[in-house]
Amino acid sequence: MTIKSGLLAYAAPIALVALVGASPAAAQTVRFDVPAQSASTAVPMFAAQADLRILVSASLTEGVRTNAVSGQMTPRAALEQLLRGTSLRIGSWNGGVVTLDRTTVAAATPTSTELDEVVVTGLRASLETAREVKRRSDAIVDVVAAEDVNQLPDNSATEALARLPGVQIFRNRGEGQAITIRGISQVLTTINGQEAYTGSSRRTLLNSYPANLIKSMEVYKALTPDLIEGGIGGAVNVQLRQPLEMGPTVAGTLRSSYDDQSEKTFYNADVLFSDRWRTSLGEIGALLNLSYLRRDYLESYRETLQPQATTATQSVRAPDGTALGAGLRFPTGILVKHPEGRFERPVATAAVQWRPSYNLGLSLRATNIHDDNNYNDNDFTTAIAANTALSNVELVPGTDLIKSATFTAPLNSGPRSSNAHELLDTTQIEFGADYTAGPATISTDLVYTTSKIETDSQLFLMAFNQAPTVNAVFQSDSKYGGLSYSYADVDVTDLDNFHVRAYSDTTSRANGDGLQWRTDVDYDLGSGFFRAFKAGFRYAGRSTDYQYGTRLADLNARNLPLSAFPGGDAPLVINAGFHGDDAEVPRSWIGYDGELLAESGVLNAMNAYVAGLGYTAFASDRPAYDPLKAFNGDEATYALYGQFKYGFPIAGFDVDGIVGVRAVQTKLEIDGTQMSTTRTPTGGTVVTYDPIHGERDYTDVDPSVSAVVHFTPSLQLRLAWTKTFNRPDFSQLNPSMNLVQVTAASGAYAGVATAGNPELEPVRSQNWDASLEWYFGRAGAASFALFQRDVEGFIVNTIQQEEPAGANGTVDVTRPINAGDGTIKGIEANVSTFFDFLPDRFRNFGAYANYTYIDAEQVLPATAANTAFTGPIAGVSENSFNAGLYYDDGKLRARVAYAIRDDFTLSYNLSNRDNDLKWYPIERLDASVTYRLTPNVALTVDGTNLLAEPQRAYWGDKSVTDRVYFEGRVFSAALRFKY
Repeated sequence: MTIKSGLLAYAAPIALVALVGASPAAAQTVRFDVPAQSASTAVPMFAAQADLRILVSASLTEGVRTNAVSGQMTPRAALEQLLRGTSLRIGSWNGGVVTLDRTTVAAATPTSTELDEVVVTGLRASLETAREVKRRSDAIVDVVAAEDVNQLPDNSATEALARLPGVQIFRNRGEGQAITIRGISQVLTTINGQEAYTGSSRRTLLNSYPANLIKSMEVYKALTPDLIEGGIGGAVNVQLRQPLEMGPTVAGTLRSSYDDQSEKTFYNADVLFSDRWRTSLGEIGALLNLSYLRRDYLESYRETLQPQATTATQSVRAPDGTALGAGLRFPTGILVKHPEGRFERPVATAAVQWRPSYNLGLSLRATNIHDDNNYNDNDFTTAIAANTALSNVELVPGTDLIKSATFTAPLNSGPRSSNAHELLDTTQIEFGADYTAGPATISTDLVYTTSKIETDSQLFLMAFNQAPTVNAVFQSDSKYGGLSYSYADVDVTDLDNFHVRAYSDTTSRANGDGLQWRTDVDYDLGSGFFRAFKAGFRYAGRSTDYQYGTRLADLNARNLPLSAFPGGDAPLVINAGFHGDDAEVPRSWIGYDGELLAESGVLNAMNAYVAGLGYTAFASDRPAYDPLKAFNGDEATYALYGQFKYGFPIAGFDVDGIVGVRAVQTKLEIDGTQMSTTRTPTGGTVVTYDPIHGERDYTDVDPSVSAVVHFTPSLQLRLAWTKTFNRPDFSQLNPSMNLVQVTAASGAYAGVATAGNPELEPVRSQNWDASLEWYFGRAGAASFALFQRDVEGFIVNTIQQEEPAGANGTVDVTRPINAGDGTIKGIEANVSTFFDFLPDRFRNFGAYANYTYIDAEQVLPATAANTAFTGPIAGVSENSFNAGLYYDDGKLRARVAYAIRDDFTLSYNLSNRDNDLKWYPIERLDASVTYRLTPNVALTVDGTNLLAEPQRAYWGDKSVTDRVYFEGRVFSAALRFKY
């Protein structure tokens, strides 16, 4: 496919201007006048003129004389000139905080644990860096900053984000995974400011980024025009380390962890090598960061499935034999489940930076994430069919809810064992350049991304040889409520009581490749009303494809024992989980060992055996791809933006802010398949497959206005109005259609179809934000924010009457459309500080707390597929709270963190709102202690999920428990070093 764009014509002139102009997008020029003098005097003078906070030990500045700096230039160029030829160099530069260190390891800081007054280290450095980035940003942003190399306070990017106000995360398979920002899941993810994604999706999986690779993470809640479009919830930018921000460094972590649910020990390690050299060609820096994580996990569920109602013809009797009426609620099934497995993540990033001169820089970075997951889920499911005879029935007092009953399980109930191997591999290569010329700056970046997700999974279903009797308490009086049950007359650990019911084999492949190029020009206009102008363009071209195939063998009638199948003579006895639970459920049962299917030899033998039984679909190595599930597409976006930074005094206060606009054109071409099944009056059936093509071309113009009122140097009010949008997922845009049509002998015609929708519009949002921010002490900050998001175009499935190509008449087509609107509003309150204002014994203590309230409502109109609906947005808690206490005296560092989010709706059942699936509050407690054994070596001990409270869900109201879900506590010991 080829894509052309009218906006491309405007990009070339801007690129030409950029290439003769300027330097890094973040650098604005300042007029300096610092004479040559002692460093102890020059550094504070320079910091005041640059409006930076520079952190350096007094022992390092002693006896050092710096150079004179005069004229207008960027702060970084000026600081390099100030320090050139001295024993000092820039150690790190993050937002408005700069650290200085020695140029050689031999002249390192003395090893005394006494800290000079101007030195800020550890948690203080982390908090101060984060608050300075927030205070100086033109956008509304919250920041998590690593206090030092390999010192981010959590073990993954996702877990660290959970500490921020307005951010909620979802945990699964032993770790935090998806996130929402202020109730919206459509969040853009970037790495070093460049778009990142996994497979055919639009987002990267942040949990794939180990914390030890990360310098900081910025959560943007109101975007400025210079930030990449694509997230109505906001954007998360992960900043990796750069070699010229560091001195010669070798650092690493060796960690061992124990999960008390899986009762397994697992490991992770990372190492960083970085150095920089002053040469005749300029300053050169190189960095290599390697990380490896092996994580074993086990989770355990007991669950009652979606409720159903007894019927008038159903036998429902009390313990005394009295017949009970219709309309009593009982589950459609019960189960116990053990999702378990492991994932391995080797991650590598390498970077090279070269600055031939103070005003010219080049950089090259390559990052690879190899995420290898093996899931082996085992569950024991007992279905309860409609009209099942129920005896010994007891009701929850005062309700129509059946509390307990005895029934005969259907024969198709039994153990289920699955194995899934999922491989995610993403490589991103970035080339960047920056140049400074007077008041103009330029940066340009070219990024190539290739990503794939390969998934292969198998499922074994077993069934009872004889239908068992089940004594079930659907809503028990156990510690956590919910399901409790037993089988009255069968040993579920005896393989002779079961046969194989079915076997399935599934595969999917998702690939994404893309090239993005952006150039940004920044011009310093001085200290008048218009203070800076910034403009740029961005091109992003992306191809994506997805394929899926599955095959199923229904083996129930053959009554084959598990031992007849390859690997079945060594069955697995499930026996773990439910730690701390007092409910009676089967904790051990027999099943196929899915781990064996991770071996290609066993998998090939299994498929060959099933093919030999007459299931010819299993004769090939892997399942054939279903053309209706496949798509491939090309998307190109062209963005232009321009913004002014303004400033003026009013009523004795300084006011500054941003006014700008971002215009984005999106062009999409996507191909799929239409399958038509036509039944003729004579009884014949004709099946055809035809390619189907979809195209979209739309332009969004998103303005942005912000203002910051500086009441004092430490108190400011930030206001913003912005517009943003989020493109539909490629799977929703898939044009593939499955059409079934019948023409009767009378000539009557009927047709139905299911399809994606390449005509979908983006989900768009108009946003208002206000934040009152107070910065106090050396690291203290407090803020109170109000926000509102008016969202239009939520995507829902509906039925529309259409006449698609190949149809002989009007057809009911089920497809996604833009149908719903919503409003998300709320407040955020946040405070963090060290207690520097208290007596000496308490000065090393600190605390943080943040609270978020979200009122999120969506409105879905009535359609042929759905009833009208108004209610909270799924996945959003109304209230969430984080708090923590910490201690840091330079040698001993400790932290305790607590988080809780209240009830939320996970999913809606629009045909029966009593069956909405809702979640109880979720709370967690984590703690860590670090002791510095030497100035270069520290030992850390930490624990996560210390409360070990299970997560619980319910159907409609809390009297109908759905599941009780246990995950493990993890205890770790880590040895960290840095030289």
